[in-house]
Amino acid sequence: MDNELSWDQVRYFIAVARAGSAMGAAQRLGVGHATVLRNIAQLETSLGVRLFDRVRTGYRITSDGEDVLASAQAMESQAEALQRRALGRQPNPAGRLKLSICDPTLFDALRLLAALHKAHPRIELWLDRERDAAARLSQLQVDAALVVGNTPPEELIGRQLARVRLGWFCSPRYLARRVAPAAEDCDFIVWAGANELDDAWQHAQLRRLLLQPRVVARVGTHQDALAAVRAGLGVALLSDAHSDGLRKLAFAEPNDSFGAWLLTHPDLRRSGRVRALFDFVAKAQDSAQLRERRR
Repeated sequence: MDNELSWDQVRYFIAVARAGSAMGAAQRLGVGHATVLRNIAQLETSLGVRLFDRVRTGYRITSDGEDVLASAQAMESQAEALQRRALGRQPNPAGRLKLSICDPTLFDALRLLAALHKAHPRIELWLDRERDAAARLSQLQVDAALVVGNTPPEELIGRQLARVRLGWFCSPRYLARRVAPAAEDCDFIVWAGANELDDAWQHAQLRRLLLQPRVVARVGTHQDALAAVRAGLGVALLSDAHSDGLRKLAFAEPNDSFGAWLLTHPDLRRSGRVRALFDFVAKAQDSAQLRERRR
């Protein structure tokens, strides 16, 4: 039948809904712009509804399209689960491993992932960085996530890789303009964290120093705050592990540290690629602990 649904049509529809444009969906899927438009038109004909309105900025999903999208995403989850199950039975893990990673200036996992690639070259790493990594994992949008915090969502499972400790840092250039600066003389930078590392936690640390701290900048990430501090803009809570060349100020130490966690969803743990990732990390941690005991 000419109006029979195909998975490709549904897949292209989901991609346009996410990208907001046919061109963006085409780039994401690695196909031509015309292919996307043709499949969307065929799906609209099959369903008898208009899925998108063409607007100046791209494609805006219609109310009918929103209804279809919920079912389409359920189909996508089932298709991905089927693929994960099939690949999980392969003796040598292979295929795409979607991994949401945290800010590398809080915890840098790239060296570990490079070693994973060497051990399992048939696994293709798809990496992104999202503030809501744990939420994306709960919705099965990624296979695993690296997050920084102390209370991972209860529905997820995983292991702690390291502890992240923070302190108050500024640049030598900033310090040169002040003689032994007190907290009340400082300009503070606040960055938007995730999980426990959020604005509220940082402001609580600031209030341990001052009732009315002078906040001169609010930035998006720890990496942005680190760059701002290096430029001499002010003082910020930064990871001890990424503070080379900066000066640690003798203010009250933050009253908490945070875990760097590798997490997955229970429904994904039997996937060959996810199992390979966790097994590899466990062996790497065991080897590191053994080397530490031998010192």
